[in-house]
Amino acid sequence: MMWTNLTSEQQRWLDVANEVAARIRVADKSFDKAARFTEDNFALLRDAGLLKLAAPKAYGGEAPEAGNAHLGCYIVTDAISRACSTTGWNLIIHYHQCGAVARLGNEEQKRRILGDVAKNGALMGSLGSEVNHQESVASKDTKTRLFFHAGMEPVEGGFLANASKHFCSNGPVAKYLLYWSIAPGAETSRDGLTLSIVEAGSEGLAFSEHGWDNIIGLRGTVSWSATLKNVFIPWKNVLGEPADFISKDPYTLELSQAFHLIGCARGAFDCVLDTLRKRPFLRNEDGLMVEVGHMAALIQAAAGSAMLATRLWEAKTWGEAALASLSAHHTARETALAVATKAFDIIGTRGLLNTMPLEMFWRDIRAASLHTRDSQLIRLVADATVDGHYAPKQKYGDAGAARTWAELGLRPQVAAEAV
Repeated sequence: MMWTNLTSEQQRWLDVANEVAARIRVADKSFDKAARFTEDNFALLRDAGLLKLAAPKAYGGEAPEAGNAHLGCYIVTDAISRACSTTGWNLIIHYHQCGAVARLGNEEQKRRILGDVAKNGALMGSLGSEVNHQESVASKDTKTRLFFHAGMEPVEGGFLANASKHFCSNGPVAKYLLYWSIAPGAETSRDGLTLSIVEAGSEGLAFSEHGWDNIIGLRGTVSWSATLKNVFIPWKNVLGEPADFISKDPYTLELSQAFHLIGCARGAFDCVLDTLRKRPFLRNEDGLMVEVGHMAALIQAAAGSAMLATRLWEAKTWGEAALASLSAHHTARETALAVATKAFDIIGTRGLLNTMPLEMFWRDIRAASLHTRDSQLIRLVADATVDGHYAPKQKYGDAGAARTWAELGLRPQVAAEAV
């Protein structure tokens, strides 16, 4: 499927992405077996300028003011994910962190961090999840809301961070890491979720790959666990006021994930089409060809749903856009799972061979589909449909009475160059 009504600029970046994707598609895949970051593929993305697609133009990048929340990022994500599901995931993680800085950072932070991304291809990663994949004990919180418990201890010039984080995609290889925590004096995400930048090499920051070599999918994301022991975060690396991410930033990750899953579905479907072209006698089986048509229709439907959500973001109807993104994510998830699974039936035993990328697409789709429990997102869709209203960050809880740093008894020390 070709994306329609693209601007000349969007088409130019899509053409660049397709050229890079063609090289990635035939590149070495040993990173998957070794659970090693997709560094060679990212070198291609960096050289092509695709890493700066989520940095606003004002800071040397190619994005609008909203950072990663634009169609250019999404269609590039689709193209790269179609060539390599793991590289596509790493790319949306980088884009998402860039977007958070673009929307929440002050001028100095955006010039310093996003300027580095645009000029030097600096990579961004996440220190967000607190779900420990090495534990089998269920969390005490089973509500359909997301909470963070990591804190920030006020000290002279900033904060000390002490926390355990898990599934830190791009973590060990990123230069800038987005740390998710609760502001001192706040109690929940809705009144105190704070995003800060932790820089690679910070004293007290350590990553552990223990257990990640046993992960079946997205192995090349190096989503290791991280431990922060008295890691100093200066005020210059704190993004905005407490709960700004919830109260002022409408954007969510689900739509980026939807485009990643759509790209992965296309990649799995490419395996099917390649098989049919090489073994044309299979087209004599009516039942098989009906399944192929069904797969094509599913992918088109998922892409159309994602495009609808994109247009709602562009229209700045935040609640409708966020809700549409949840539905688009669900549709993309179900489509990718169905296409990758059915592809084995159509291709047959050849699909099991390492010479075909289907097996990695299937594993990565399965892993990516578990990022957020689908039933929780769809319950939000159901409630919003009945209630007739949805707030963009509703999954983090009802909007609370967030307090400023000053109200919490703290006074941000702004870097001199930002004044």
